[in-house]
Amino acid sequence: MAKLFCFWKNLCFCCAQLLDICSARPKDLALEPRCVYRSPDPDPDEADEPTPEPRPVNPRVWELSKANGRFALALYKQMALSRTPDTNIFMSPLSISTAFAMTKLGACNQTLEQIMKVFQFDTIKEKTSDMIHFFFAKLNCRLYRKKDKTTLLVSANRLFGDKSLSFNETYQNISETVYGATLLPLNFKTNPEAARITINDWISNKTENRIQDTLPSGALDSNTVLVLVNTIYFKGLWKNKFPKDNLMASDFFVDESRSCEVNMMYQETKFNYRDLREEKVQLLEMPYRGDDITMVIVLPNKGHPLRQVGRAGMNNKLKSWLDQMRDTSVSVSVPRFRVEDSFSLKDKLQQMGLTDLFSADTASLPGILEDGSDSLFISEAYHKAFLEVNEEGSEAAASTAVVAVGRSLILDREYFLADRPFLVIIRESTLNTLLFVGRVADPCQQ
Repeated sequence: MAKLFCFWKNLCFCCAQLLDICSARPKDLALEPRCVYRSPDPDPDEADEPTPEPRPVNPRVWELSKANGRFALALYKQMALSRTPDTNIFMSPLSISTAFAMTKLGACNQTLEQIMKVFQFDTIKEKTSDMIHFFFAKLNCRLYRKKDKTTLLVSANRLFGDKSLSFNETYQNISETVYGATLLPLNFKTNPEAARITINDWISNKTENRIQDTLPSGALDSNTVLVLVNTIYFKGLWKNKFPKDNLMASDFFVDESRSCEVNMMYQETKFNYRDLREEKVQLLEMPYRGDDITMVIVLPNKGHPLRQVGRAGMNNKLKSWLDQMRDTSVSVSVPRFRVEDSFSLKDKLQQMGLTDLFSADTASLPGILEDGSDSLFISEAYHKAFLEVNEEGSEAAASTAVVAVGRSLILDREYFLADRPFLVIIRESTLNTLLFVGRVADPCQQ
């Protein structure tokens, strides 16, 4: 059976992309994949509490954003279980969801059902799976609009298929129309190494050379049929920059037995903030210019390890926590940090229930090839992500230009000292779309 590779790549840096279908209606798009999955009617007793969606927005787009958030936290939980508490984690759940939505275009039977369930697409009230692609298009239009000239957010998709095969025209058309993923023929059969270099070069170009050599040597072979790639890149400047003069060396406590010296950034100003004493966490939200994209830091209290925050049911509580934040005068100290993560998604997703897709015996992807053959499966899925935070904002190349914020005397200010492991989220705040999720457990040696 031929092998299908899925690969995602993301960075905490990006540009804006307007899709030509932003004003389209469902009837304007020929969304007719080979197979369609219809979600069962929900149990009224288990329905989510209604959440007012931002206006104007399609309610189903709002639900897709929530579904992505649930998947993000479920995948983060799997990642945390597979890592020691003192290791960093960083990923883009939106990038991963988008790439698997592209894969879903060609899926049928139980493979399609598992994709719908694992990625929480079946929680969207629109019953049929084909409409998910329309909602993704609308979500992309909202996310990748130009927000502010200093804030860059862009996603790019591409299909790399073996040139000896004929790919289904409908599959290609929907991929290009909805996701902007055109098909580039490559010679996997006789020169997989050259194909690997071509794909890595494309990824490097789309992420401004921040991530290179994503597909390792030997990742592709003569059985490779199709590589699906999604990139997401973000670069933002803080709305309130950290004054360079306020940078100081300070201890970061990785765990009870180990600490290291880091460069701690400091400022006093008003941020969205909440001290949830009963939950033993503090939440701080720092906006980038344009206000719609923000970084949220979830900081556990001293003596309350970050892993216990997850055990306490963060999956169900995070939205509620975020809603409780209020504009507050805060004395903020956070470290400069850089996290880079690269990992295989296969075992994590299998543990979450996506098993058939990775099996040569059970995968059902007949909608990808023109002849409708059911001979494809995904042998591996790769993900790589990068984030750097400094005085200017989140960017790879630091700048010395800063806007000074004085240490004025604020009598009723709160204190937020991130000198221990914390959870970091970069989100589009109006939809609460989680663009990046990670854990900063060890910012040492940077």
